[in-house]
Amino acid sequence: MQQIDEFQLNIYKQKLICSLGKLRLDITEILLRSNHSSHLLLAKQIEKMSCDELIEVIEKLNLPSISQKINEISEIDAALNNIQIGLYGLCSDCEEVISAEQLNAQPTTQRCIRCDSKYKKQKYNYLKL
Repeated sequence: MQQIDEFQLNIYKQKLICSLGKLRLDITEILLRSNHSSHLLLAKQIEKMSCDELIEVIEKLNLPSISQKINEISEIDAALNNIQIGLYGLCSDCEEVISAEQLNAQPTTQRCIRCDSKYKKQKYNYLKL
């Protein structure tokens, strides 16, 4: 398998940025529906926040309708950082190239199929304890 070319990389980057924008919009809409004045004020600031700031704020709010989005934002942020440092599309465990099929299905994926299977198995076994 060969590594991702610049054109493909830009496509993935745009998908990730679009997904992050949609998450920000979803969070803003939820906050705007709230009657709490601090939520309304926060809704106006969401677009300007970094991913780290956004995650920190969401965790503090402790709203179930928004809290589920923390993991998605973290995954998108990690993928965008990997693009920036030139590691996007490489498995975080074995450093092999992740298949285009996997990246097309889930642009935030961080592991090849083999390592992802091992990771999920270890996680499942840990949770069984």
